[in-house]
Amino acid sequence: MKRSEYISAFLDFMREAQIEYDVARMKQSEADSETQDILHRLELHDDSYHDMARLSKTLKEVRQNRRAAKDAISELDPICGWAKENARVLKSLEQLLGNVRKAEKATQNRYYSDRTDAVERSIRNK
Repeated sequence: MKRSEYISAFLDFMREAQIEYDVARMKQSEADSETQDILHRLELHDDSYHDMARLSKTLKEVRQNRRAAKDAISELDPICGWAKENARVLKSLEQLLGNVRKAEKATQNRYYSDRTDAVERSIRNK
C-alpha cells in the first residue's frame, strides 16, 4: 500500500463518518415520526385485535431501527465532533496527501540519462 493511500483512507473515513452520522440522524427522526403515528393510531382509533397486533409488531420494528440509529449516532458523534474541532488539521492532511501523491508520481516514472559513456565503454569491453 502506498503511503498516500493511508492518508487517503483516513480522510475517506472522516468524510464517511459525517455522512453516516447525518443518515443516522435522519433515520432516528423518521423513526420518531413513525412511532408517533402508530401511537396516535392506537390512541384515537378502535382497531381490531389483529390490526392492533400488526401495529404492535410494526412499532417494535420501528423502535429497533431507532435504537440502531441512536447507537450509530453515539458512536459517530465523537468522530464528527473531533473533525469539526480540527478542520484545519484535516485541511492540512489534504494538502499533505497532495504533496505525497506528487512525490510518489515523481518517483514512479523515474529514468536516468547517462552523462558519460562509462556504461557503454564497459559493455563494449566484455
